[in-house]
Amino acid sequence: MDILGRRAIVLSFLLTSLAAMAASGQTIFQSSEVVSEQRDESRHYILPLGRIKLDRSLGRDMPATYKRMDGEFSSTVWELTGGENIQEARDQVQSVLESAQYELLFSCFSRDCGESFAWANAKFNEPMLYGNDRTQSLWVVKDRGARRYHVYYLVERPNRRRYFYRETLFVPELKLDAQVIASMLEEQGYLILGELVIKEGMPDFSLVVEKVTRHAGDVKPELLVIHRHGEAQALAPVAEVLQAQLKAKGLDVPVLDAANLAPRPDAPGRVWVEWVAPDWEP
Repeated sequence: MDILGRRAIVLSFLLTSLAAMAASGQTIFQSSEVVSEQRDESRHYILPLGRIKLDRSLGRDMPATYKRMDGEFSSTVWELTGGENIQEARDQVQSVLESAQYELLFSCFSRDCGESFAWANAKFNEPMLYGNDRTQSLWVVKDRGARRYHVYYLVERPNRRRYFYRETLFVPELKLDAQVIASMLEEQGYLILGELVIKEGMPDFSLVVEKVTRHAGDVKPELLVIHRHGEAQALAPVAEVLQAQLKAKGLDVPVLDAANLAPRPDAPGRVWVEWVAPDWEP
């Protein structure tokens, strides 16, 4: 490999590393102090996708829309110690989260988020985040191509102290082997192979092809299904593309593009591929 090639790899690594660090409090805000941290290797988690309000059936405050998941949890609270006001702080966070690295799932500002008291105590369990409802901002984003979800909350308290909060849930990929594949196909009729990253208007099937190729010798795949939801519905049908890539690896596997006909509560994103039983129906 020539010098330019090595430099390109190093630059790509550095950019990826910086992007991974970008949304921490101390890289968004140069003047900030960590005041609270939590870690949990296994947590049943509620990802907020709507404003918080009283759920009368449960008798407690809950996001109006949410998604339940299990994974590795971490959270951090920073106090902002620089000279930026709350609007400037909000703009800084917004500019970072507009990076192509992230997919925005939900955001709200001011009183549209619900009560700050409810976010601080019922959802985040961090009372110091209870501030003025009008100063609060909340973003929920997902790393593109990975099941890593982040919730960011910014607020100013009546004493003018400003706090920035991040909680992250990482859902590890299912470790596949012949026994796991056979068991899941028998028990639920499908297994999710992963989310597809869209590059220049076309899904990247490389990781899915690698997974199917690795395990096809032990369990023959009889049908794969592509799911497309939200903005991914605008993509042209791509079943033939995946089928051709598999054929290039010596695998003749039927592929069906189901579009948005079969939503999943455990879907990894807006476009993904499933390995399904041959009698699968939407």
